[in-house]
Amino acid sequence: MNRSRTSMKEQLRHEWSTLMQEGVRGQATRFRMRAMRLAHLLRKSQPELAEALTEGLNNTVGITRLHAPAQLHADVPDLLMFEQAPTLPLIPHWPAAVELDLQRIVLEGEMRSRLHQAGLAPIQTVLLSGPPGVGKTLSARWLAQKLGMPLATLNLSTTLNSYLGETGQNISRALDYARGNASVLFLDEFDALAKRRSDAQDIGELKRVVNVLLQAVDQWEGPSLLVAATNHEYLLDEAMLRRFELTIRFPLASQKQVMAILTSLGVPSQLATTLSKNLKEQPLSDATRLVTAARKRQILDKVPFEDALQATSAESDALRTPIQRRRVVVKTMTSNGASSHQIAKRLGVSHTTILRDLATINNTGEKS
Repeated sequence: MNRSRTSMKEQLRHEWSTLMQEGVRGQATRFRMRAMRLAHLLRKSQPELAEALTEGLNNTVGITRLHAPAQLHADVPDLLMFEQAPTLPLIPHWPAAVELDLQRIVLEGEMRSRLHQAGLAPIQTVLLSGPPGVGKTLSARWLAQKLGMPLATLNLSTTLNSYLGETGQNISRALDYARGNASVLFLDEFDALAKRRSDAQDIGELKRVVNVLLQAVDQWEGPSLLVAATNHEYLLDEAMLRRFELTIRFPLASQKQVMAILTSLGVPSQLATTLSKNLKEQPLSDATRLVTAARKRQILDKVPFEDALQATSAESDALRTPIQRRRVVVKTMTSNGASSHQIAKRLGVSHTTILRDLATINNTGEKS
C-alpha cells in the first residue's frame, strides 16, 4: 500500500513538473492533454481540484497556443538572436540516417517525463557536422519547432568581442540564460569557439574559451537543448568532440535530396530530375536561389515558370566551366576534412588533378 502511494506521489510530481514546463514553453495542446491526465489522476484523492482543472480546461477550448508575456524574455542577453516561434524557410529533406537521429532527439524530448521516471534524461547536447549548405541551421530551427521551444542563436560577431578578455564572459552569459530558460541554444560556426587547444596560432584567451565550453557541455542539464554546428569538425578540440551525446554528420547533397527540394518548391518532377544532376553535391541553398531567381524572371519577363527556370539554370551553368564546378566540390569536401585521395576517388579523377585544384583554390581564394 505504501509503495502504491509513493508511486502515485512520484507520478503526480512528474506530471505537475512537466505541466509547468509545457505552459512556460507555450505548448497549448500538450498542456491541455497533460492537465486532463492530471484531472483524471486526482479524481479519487482530490475531487475538488480535479473538478477545478476540468472546468478551467473547458473554458480554454479555442486556445491553440499559450502566449508568454512580453517581459518573460526581457532578460535575453543581447548576444543571443532570440525567436519565440521559429519558422522554416522550406520543407526539410534529409538523408535517412540524419532524419532518424533528428526524430530521435524529438521523441526523447517529448518523452522527457517518462525518461525522468526511469532515472534517465533525454539527449541534451548535439553536434551537427558537415559542409556548408547541407541543412545544419535548418535542422536547429526544425528541432526548436518540433520541441515547441524558442530558438536562441549565439551571435558570434558579438561574442568574439574586440576585447578578447570578455569573450569567455559573453559565452557564460549565453549559457547561463539557456540553462534557466527552456530553449534550443544554437552555437553556429562552433569551430571558431572550440578549436584545438594545441593550435599554436591561437592566443591564450581562445584556449580559455575552449575550457569554458568543455565544462559547459560536460555538465549541461536543465530544460534546454544545446545544438552546435561546424563545417570543420577536424578543427575541434578532441575532448570537445567526446563531450557531445550525439554527433550527426551531414553528407553532401545527393541528387535525390536536391530533387525533393526542387519539387517541394514547385518545380515539375521531370525538370527537377534534369536540374538536380548539376546541383547535386552543391549547397542546398543553390537550389532555393535558382528557384527564387526563376520566379522573379517569370514575373519581370512575363514568361512561363518552366522557361524562366531553364533559362536561369543555363545562365548559372555558363558562368562555371566543368573545372570550376569540380573545384567547388573539392573545396567543400576539403573543408569537411576529406583527404585529397578520398576526393580523387569520389570524383573519379587522378590524385594529381586534385592537388592542382587545391593549389589553385589556395592561391586564388576561389569562391564556391
